[in-house]
Amino acid sequence: MGSAAPGDTADRWLDRAHERFAAEGLRMGAARATALGVIARDAICPVCVQDLVRAVRRQGGAGSQASVYRVVEQAHRLGLLRRELGPDGGVRYEIVLPDEGHHHLVDDDSGETVPFVDDDLERALRQAARRLGVRMTSHDVRIRGVRP
Repeated sequence: MGSAAPGDTADRWLDRAHERFAAEGLRMGAARATALGVIARDAICPVCVQDLVRAVRRQGGAGSQASVYRVVEQAHRLGLLRRELGPDGGVRYEIVLPDEGHHHLVDDDSGETVPFVDDDLERALRQAARRLGVRMTSHDVRIRGVRP
């Protein structure tokens, strides 16, 4: 089991986000650029929009709470973010990169979520998709447990 390279993932996602927003004719103003940068950095694991708003504000970013929500919704619509319900019932978002999977280990004691990469698991998932007769477009693996 290896560890994800968050900086590389964030950079690749941000490049893709800029391309997708430009292809949709959406201009890259200061507020949008700041929000996307924060998303790339902070949404490698699921995060709520309020946490993204706070991070943009800590960074001194331009734009309002509504701006951040709008960018998140646009990124979700463009297939750049995955939306899921968190354990508390709140909505969380996570960046999506095609052909790149990372998984999550959730510590039941602390609630900490740790991303990880496992090449053997990736191979097994691709094989399972082939056996099921589907072309896998994405997957989500979350292992929950207690650390020794």
